[in-house]
Amino acid sequence: MGVWSEERRQSTDELLLTLPATSLEVVFGKYLAVLGIYTASLILSFFHVLILAWLGSPDLGMMLSNYLGYWFAGAALVALGMIGSLLTANATIAFILGGLLSAFPVFFKQVISLFSSNLGVLLAPLGIGSYFQDFSFGLISFSAIFYFASVAAVGLFINVQLVESRHWKSTMEGYPTWSHYLVRIVSLSIALVAVTTLVGRLGISIDATSERMHSLTSETRNLINGLDSERPVFIQAFVSPGADVPEAYVQTRTNLLSTLKQLDSMGGATVQVRIEDTVPYSEAAREAREKFGIVSQKIPMMNSSRAGLSDLFLGVAFTCGAEEEIVPFLDRGLSVEYELARSMRVVANTERKKIGVVTTEAKLFGGFDFQSFRSNPGWPVVDELKKQYEVIQVNPTGELPVDVDGLMLALPSSLSQEELDALKGHILQGIPTLLLVDPMPIINLGLSPSEEAGRNQNPFMRNQQAQPPKQKGDIQGFLTELGLAWDKSIIVWDAYNPHPDLEQLPLEVVFLGRGNQNNDTFNPGHDATVDLQEIVMLYPGTLAPVVGSDFEFQPLIRSGFVSGRLSYFQLVQRSFLGVGLNRNLPHRPDGSDYILAAQVTKKESSIPEKNKNKKPSEQVSTLEVNQKALNIIVIADLDFISEQFFQIREKGPENLNFDNVTLFLNAMDILVGDESFIALRNKRVKHRTLERVEAQTRQFIETRIEEEEAAEVDAERALAKAQETLDRHVEDVRRRPDLDERTKEIMARNIQEAESRKFEVLKSSIETEKEARIHASRERLESQLRRIQSNIKTFAVLLPPIPVFVLGIFIFRRRQKREREGTSSTRLLWG
Repeated sequence: MGVWSEERRQSTDELLLTLPATSLEVVFGKYLAVLGIYTASLILSFFHVLILAWLGSPDLGMMLSNYLGYWFAGAALVALGMIGSLLTANATIAFILGGLLSAFPVFFKQVISLFSSNLGVLLAPLGIGSYFQDFSFGLISFSAIFYFASVAAVGLFINVQLVESRHWKSTMEGYPTWSHYLVRIVSLSIALVAVTTLVGRLGISIDATSERMHSLTSETRNLINGLDSERPVFIQAFVSPGADVPEAYVQTRTNLLSTLKQLDSMGGATVQVRIEDTVPYSEAAREAREKFGIVSQKIPMMNSSRAGLSDLFLGVAFTCGAEEEIVPFLDRGLSVEYELARSMRVVANTERKKIGVVTTEAKLFGGFDFQSFRSNPGWPVVDELKKQYEVIQVNPTGELPVDVDGLMLALPSSLSQEELDALKGHILQGIPTLLLVDPMPIINLGLSPSEEAGRNQNPFMRNQQAQPPKQKGDIQGFLTELGLAWDKSIIVWDAYNPHPDLEQLPLEVVFLGRGNQNNDTFNPGHDATVDLQEIVMLYPGTLAPVVGSDFEFQPLIRSGFVSGRLSYFQLVQRSFLGVGLNRNLPHRPDGSDYILAAQVTKKESSIPEKNKNKKPSEQVSTLEVNQKALNIIVIADLDFISEQFFQIREKGPENLNFDNVTLFLNAMDILVGDESFIALRNKRVKHRTLERVEAQTRQFIETRIEEEEAAEVDAERALAKAQETLDRHVEDVRRRPDLDERTKEIMARNIQEAESRKFEVLKSSIETEKEARIHASRERLESQLRRIQSNIKTFAVLLPPIPVFVLGIFIFRRRQKREREGTSSTRLLWG
């Protein structure tokens, strides 16, 4: 604000403008000086990135892109702000004018939209928002750079003309001179807008994100290159205009349009893309609804100027010959490239592998529930499988179709022995199988394998059943023959929880991530788990290999080391209405990690060893003893693919981006040998945490658990001592030889009653002291966590000014040294 106004106020501009330099050189020099100050200020804020790098592993490419965006935006707005300083000699007025001029490109779209939304959409390219957004998403766009350079050029041109205005004549060719230059400025602006639009159509950009989120993967490129030119894929996208998109879905819309443009550019004649700007009640909306069943979704608009619900279209239709695949709505939690590539492959390749889902009490396909007397919908996991595979329902005791490529068996503990034996035969014949076992399915505790009568445990509900409860088979024996040791009553807990807003959840809700300091949490050598970032399991079990088995056991997922085990019978509380959960249990870590998922394999064997060196008549038939390759993946939890995790995946709430569905689909793909989408499915923004803070927090949690365990042990020891004292007093009375049996019994009863009252008081005191110690331990933990947060905030505030302070001292000492050079010592104030 003072770059020109101070010159005019002090009348130094006359001296400046008489220097042997052109007006452009003077203006450009001023511009570089102001831009230098702005750049220095921006560099100082970069210390916050260094703090983040010290605390964790931020995406430095994304950070760099954001800083470049701020620098280019600042470079453009500085040129506009200088105009306000040229118009007045008052610094305050210059500040106001500069702010108004800079606000024009920033809030241009919002202001115009207040009067006309259509006009706002039409003139949106004049605003700074959409161009800066590319940088904020980690995309260094050439069109955005050109836009900011154009704004700076227009601003500098106006600066030069205002400086040159002191030489203007009053008129030029019969018109006011200012009108000529106004036409030039408008013409230059229109030309630059047109060139910026043309540059934007080139789509030249650099993806700066670490995960290359804005670039097509090699899998997608291979898919496009492998398409048959005789059967092109037609893609019709029905997308709401930018002005109608809520802020939460701007990124999704941008990714969708960017990916479609890349597919169109790369696909040539094999992929033809048409993007329709779709608003409610338009012709495009009618076509989307009638031809493809695509309708708008009601999304809250959080903008103050347009509060309410917005009708948002983000649907895509794929057609290839007679095949059709529809994505009705792309929620913000879904991977755009994955959904598009998968749909393209589905319509282009009519043959799909077949998955058999075994019918169990989990009722993945839905069905009638006799306990609640209502029909339940199918699980979303089945619909997810149908997007990639042909899915059929399999009877546990029936014959398998000859062309089935894999099985999915959820909650085998609910099957009878006959059904388990039939399925075991199929699995041992080499059918790849995904097993989901669960010691405590939260969806229905009555289905827990430790419950004798399953969901018919409740006597009131049992009276309502027309048939007696089905006898469950030996699930542990079934798994043992497949090389797995599994205790159906053991539940794993883990103290690791990277989400402070979810800290109220019980420890049996197990968060699995690399922040728990177990490098083997996700097996780095297995394609199903190598790129996983965070998984949540609800009351999972634990797996182990069978000792002496010839099966190959490979762990896939492990818990952290601050974990332990509890029994199912400790966790449940029975009542007339069924079973409930016991929330107040001691958790004592044992320093071990537990296997929650594993793969068991066995290579195919041809001629049995027992046939070697035997006569043909003595050999056992190869058909009877030969086993094909065994291939199963077992996950000790069923709830991890329940409906809420699909909703979290679709909606993508902040800080909740779990890989539950990804793990399930990766495991299924590997089993059936269709791994083409694993890399695409794993492509998402890395879940980054403050690793240093998590490490300190984990230490504090370990200390708290140890203190609570010590309090529990001390309480138990004190109660045992009190009980021992009571028993000793009673025994002393019984041993007295001077009393008859009747008197002994009366005195023993009196002593027992008196001591029992003392024991109850002592027990209450011990429990109170124990609870006080536990409460104090938790208070210390919270205090330590707040101190860590406070130290980080203080560090972040104090660090950036330090370089400025050091630089100021250096400059001050340097100037002081220069002033003292050549000056007589007698004239100095100090020697």
